[in-house]
Amino acid sequence: MTIRSLFNIILKILGIFFIKDFLSMIPELLSVGLFMTKADTVTEGIWTLLSTLMIFFVYGLVSYYLIFKSDLIIDKLKFDEGFEQETIALNVHRSAILSISIIVIGGYMIANEIPNFCKQLFLYFQEKRLTYGQTKPAMSYTIVSGVRIVIGILLIAEQRRIVNFIERQRKK
Repeated sequence: MTIRSLFNIILKILGIFFIKDFLSMIPELLSVGLFMTKADTVTEGIWTLLSTLMIFFVYGLVSYYLIFKSDLIIDKLKFDEGFEQETIALNVHRSAILSISIIVIGGYMIANEIPNFCKQLFLYFQEKRLTYGQTKPAMSYTIVSGVRIVIGILLIAEQRRIVNFIERQRKK
């Protein structure tokens, strides 16, 4: 394995981490849409939506460049220069490393979000019990947490398709 291909794999793994955050932002974007209907002023709602969309766009752009244009980043930042050895003795295929990283990221999302989901569910039922049905407690945090768990499960379940998509884009 060459130094260039090692940095290529590292950048792709970093891009997958950005995709994890990108996918985690989708429920937050939906909650901003709900916020706009309840905002005191229209400008506040529009400002919140625009700033969220801007962050969403930046995450998407960074993910795209790290995964599909990693050679361009390596060339611009000159990552592969200044090494004495041209090759590294590592005989693992690129797709295996990407598969492992996607599984680890999905597992991390699930492990990180299950306690939060349980906490939000507990708080929801506690607030519902304390108000005796007089007010309707917010369920949005529980839903966002549940969607993040589903995204983690989908990353693990569909890791082969994701790796195949990345490899297909690389070969083009």
